[in-house]
Amino acid sequence: MTQRLLVPGALMALTAAFALGRSAPAASSSPAADVAAAEAAAFTEADANGDGKLTPQEFASYGALLRQKLDALRFARLDANGDGALTQDELSAGHPGACGGFPPPPPF
Repeated sequence: MTQRLLVPGALMALTAAFALGRSAPAASSSPAADVAAAEAAAFTEADANGDGKLTPQEFASYGALLRQKLDALRFARLDANGDGALTQDELSAGHPGACGGFPPPPPF
């Protein structure tokens, strides 16, 4: 059942990300794998010159990129019916798993 809900949720996260002009990794069944994928995607996107390292200027954008990607993944996990909107019930149901199974975003 969880996997059935993740596919529409992942599609909604990707749709939202593309609407914002950003790319987001698709949600998997593992929050840890999703966080790792979001971190890798944010790093790649922040690394403007593609040298595999972040300069101070590139690092300045990394946090915002990572937050956007994690927000899209959390939204997809919380959107239980996959309709692209969160009800109060969906938000409340997400509390036991701390942000839909994700750790809270880091302070930036």
